[in-house]
Amino acid sequence: MDMPLALGLIAAALVIGYVLGRRAPGGTSLPPPVPPDPAALAAVGPILARDGKIAAIKAYRERTGVGLRDAKLAVDTL
Repeated sequence: MDMPLALGLIAAALVIGYVLGRRAPGGTSLPPPVPPDPAALAAVGPILARDGKIAAIKAYRERTGVGLRDAKLAVDTL
């Protein structure tokens, strides 16, 4: 195999890998965050002060049924 052909194949493989790597996995993106529930935040406030952020996120998730990302964003507003 001559050198220009080998270099051309390597360059093509790099370009294809770059293009495929830039695509979003599965072609989907995250949904927008759920707005915080004021009543749940009021109930979680004392837990945050007493037990810390992780316990507050867990309590918020149990009260509202939202996912981890939304619970963390809500507790971060406190």
